[in-house]
Parts: sequence; structure tokens; C-alpha cells
Amino acid sequence: MVFRFRDYTTCLSEFEHAIWVKCPRCDRPVLSRCLDQQTTWRIACPHCSYTKTATRRAKQKPMPWWSDDNWWTEYRKYNGAVDPLFGLPLWLQTPCCGETLWAYNEAHLDFLEAYIRAPLRERQGTKGNHHGIAIRLPRWMKLAHHREPLLKGIQHLRDRLPEP
Repeated sequence: MVFRFRDYTTCLSEFEHAIWVKCPRCDRPVLSRCLDQQTTWRIACPHCSYTKTATRRAKQKPMPWWSDDNWWTEYRKYNGAVDPLFGLPLWLQTPCCGETLWAYNEAHLDFLEAYIRAPLRERQGTKGNHHGIAIRLPRWMKLAHHREPLLKGIQHLRDRLPEP
């Protein structure tokens, strides 16, 4: 039986409730957690006691910490592997196929693995849905000849997942 991927409605923001980032003080993993209704996040490093809280209005765009007009240039400089609230580098990132493979958390890794592992990807005629992350994945992640290196990269990221 051929595994089919059909989830074209999941958005990247659905994985923002818990994001593994690199602590700016000690360079160890710390979890950025959503405290309430996708408007307030907090990081508290258990290793060095670094803490920070960020808020965002419900309809505010991501990356509020980039206040200048060059936020997209900065975002691309890091290949997207930054936390959307604090601007910290993601803990779950690795070089793969000449690019950077990254994920926010284990659920995000599960989603990426399901997409990449599937030899058949069906779009179910969902017209108008251009916000789903599967539609917006870069071309290099969609190529069949990158499947094995990507799955190895995902396994490498799983091995980096800290104990909760």
C-alpha cells in the first residue's frame, strides 16, 4: 500500500506553541512556550536562568523583534531557522542537501517526515488555501532524490531533541 500525504491545511503557526531555541546566554536548548492564546511566549533556561517574555497582538505579523524594513533579508540570512518571536536561532537545525533543514519541535518533525516519506502527495482540490506549510515548502525538500538525505536529517534532529 502506498502512503499518501494529504494534509495541505496545517500552517506553520500551528507549531509555534512550543519552539526549541538556543539560549543566547549559554548556547544550550531552551523551550519557548506559548502562555496564552498565541499572544504571549516565555523562555526560561533551566541551565543558566535566562528568562525573557515576548508578546504579539493576535493579528500582528511574526518577527516583531525586527522593527526595520530589512526583516525579510535578515530572515533569509538565517535560512528561516530562527524563532519567530524572540529572533533566537532554532535548536533543531542541520545542514542538508546544501540548505538548512529546521523544525520548531517534535510535532513539526513528524509533519515534515510524513510529507517527505510519502511517495504520493495529493492536494484534494483545496482551492484558495495558500497558507498551508506543505504548499510553501522549498523545492529542494520536495524532490524525490533528496528523500533519503532529508529523512537522515530529520532523524539527526530527532536525536537532538532534549528531554522535556
